Amino acid sequence: MNEENDRSDAAGNRSGDIEAWEDALTFWRGYTAEMFDDELKRRIHDCVALIGSTIEDWRAAVRGDATAAIKIALGMRMPEEVDARLDLTMTMLLAVAFEDSAAASVMADLIECAPLDSVDRAGLSTSWRLHTIWCESRLRNARRRRQLHRGHGGGV
Repeated sequence: MNEENDRSDAAGNRSGDIEAWEDALTFWRGYTAEMFDDELKRRIHDCVALIGSTIEDWRAAVRGDATAAIKIALGMRMPEEVDARLDLTMTMLLAVAFEDSAAASVMADLIECAPLDSVDRAGLSTSWRLHTIWCESRLRNARRRRQLHRGHGGGV
């Protein structure tokens, strides 16, 4: 009887894991850039880590390679309806867009073309445009701090 319960619990956990994975695949079209807190980002990264492929660009994107994720996303033909390939591609791009301004910019561009409600498209796309600016600003400010630190005798 205990073994049956263990199997039932394991099946229930797998079912919950699958639901969580499927939910995370829809986040790109349901959350604006600024809504992604650490927990949502973790769920996206956990989801992407479960994606398997024999194609090197996809494997690289799963590992967090922004260039590979961008290449895949730009090579995708936008479908007329949201489908699994669109969700997978946009979720991989999303995972790198949190920290990469080029990926955030591509997110904005692709969302503008996505088969979503026009109001949702506008809001989501705008949020990723703003996120692109934030990413770039963060990089520029980090460079400025390093230059100021060196200029004030902070070392090499």
